[in-house]
Amino acid sequence: MSPHLQLCALKYVSVAIAALLLSACGGGGGGGGNNPPPPGSSVTVSGKITFDRPPFRTQLTTGLDLDDPVESPARHVVVEALDASSNAVLASTTTDTSGDYTLSVPAGRNVFIRAKAQMLKSDAAPTWNFRVLNNTNGDALYAMDGSFFNSGTAASTRNLHAPTGWGSTSYTGTRVAAPFAILDTVFEAKELILSAESTRSLPELDLFWSPSNRTTSECTDDGNIGTTFYTTGGGDDGCGTSTDLAAGIYILGDFAGGNGDTDEFDAHVIAHEFGHYYEDQFSRSDSVGGDHAGDDHVDFRLAFGEGWGNAFSGMAIDDPEYRDSFEGVDTDFGFDMEADDQSPEGWYSEVSISELLWDIYDSGSEPSDTLALGFGPIHQAMTAGQRTTEALTSIFSFSEALRVASPTSSSALNTLLAAEDISSTDEFAAGETNDAGDAELLPLYDDLVLNQPRLACSRSTFGVTGGNKLGNRRYLRFENDVARTVTIQVSGALGDVDTVAATDPDLFVYERGLLAADIEQGNATLTLDLDAGTHIIEVYDFNIRTEPSTTRCMTVSISGN
Repeated sequence: MSPHLQLCALKYVSVAIAALLLSACGGGGGGGGNNPPPPGSSVTVSGKITFDRPPFRTQLTTGLDLDDPVESPARHVVVEALDASSNAVLASTTTDTSGDYTLSVPAGRNVFIRAKAQMLKSDAAPTWNFRVLNNTNGDALYAMDGSFFNSGTAASTRNLHAPTGWGSTSYTGTRVAAPFAILDTVFEAKELILSAESTRSLPELDLFWSPSNRTTSECTDDGNIGTTFYTTGGGDDGCGTSTDLAAGIYILGDFAGGNGDTDEFDAHVIAHEFGHYYEDQFSRSDSVGGDHAGDDHVDFRLAFGEGWGNAFSGMAIDDPEYRDSFEGVDTDFGFDMEADDQSPEGWYSEVSISELLWDIYDSGSEPSDTLALGFGPIHQAMTAGQRTTEALTSIFSFSEALRVASPTSSSALNTLLAAEDISSTDEFAAGETNDAGDAELLPLYDDLVLNQPRLACSRSTFGVTGGNKLGNRRYLRFENDVARTVTIQVSGALGDVDTVAATDPDLFVYERGLLAADIEQGNATLTLDLDAGTHIIEVYDFNIRTEPSTTRCMTVSISGN
């Protein structure tokens, strides 16, 4: 008898009650046998959990092939046997890497099998807990139920399969496969990390998907998530309830009659966002965030963060060709990190960073690529030097961390960097010569000395949208020889004849990426206690966003005893 498939949503009640509340789940009938089993006896129920994953069509831009999905194992997912009358959990396990499971259940009991969109391991390191939740249904956990059956007195097999719900031109059924496809991409990313550090536990992560998740931005509870993204949580969720946004990855799912954007089967997109989770939980990211495109010249922190996400996705699913479907499923865009995209190249290009990191990882060989380090040294660099750098995170800090993690690779790394028009061999970009055609952009960090004011200018050469483009923000390095109280002042000032005075200067002070203090109002004074060591001061004129086409300058000074 075929299992009855239903995409269900579970919500846990308190652990003390030790029960599950079932939402919209059910099953078919079942019956007992003529020869009841002895009291207390048990039988084995085993089977395989699978889901359909539609591949991308061979030709770029032609989208996903929903008509020819690949039946794939649901790996490391939680499987339960539940009593058909009370929904009490009788036994629980997880699938293996083939999607197989085995449970021991009471004999002669009416039961059903549930596969949950959850990967859970809590007994010993490494541990993890990954869940796919419906943000438009009270953050309920997705699950797939089979039909009721009587466990009888002999071993039996119960397989469950999650279909896509596709009906030749659109979705006509429930997208049962979607949460399991999302979770399987997480499986790949988890395995990549454990390949470098086999006993490393992974902090829990929730992934929020709904077929209502659309590109409108306002309220995540209503599915208005804007785009697929990772967040550390906190801040207003936009729903007018003063509720903080839950941490996790939010994933688009609105088909919208073929005009929407669905990401549940876009493995690169999900793995990219998992790369940001990795930065947050294992390493560090100082990225300013905001809108960006592959051919933009962007803030060097953003360039590394997005380039890292792209490259991590390729590493996780072992495919350098990044693809992202849209317009329903019928088209997509993408790029090949194994190819050399010439525009732009440099430390301010996420494309350059993507290609560089992929070349460090992969086993391929090109004239300038003799590295094939795999993930181990990259993981070591990200979790050590990149996490603790005194500079802001960038390709410069990562490269220095990798030189420490893999000293014998320094020469080959420098060759790779040069191929992307990056010349610095220092975490602070000392000696960098690529100024993107604007000589005022270098050095990347200016030195700020006690009682010696200096000019810093926000530039609009490469755009101003989001305040995250190359030159919008300037960075000063202050080497504090002893702990002291300092006063930092920033005010609008004229530079040369082609500049205007900044009208709304913003100031941020960092210590190893942590924000020590900030002030976001014009012509401001900030007094704070600074530890001995290196501090990075970031300044920019907020009004460059609304009044571009010029260079806006300010005077920055720091004083103290």
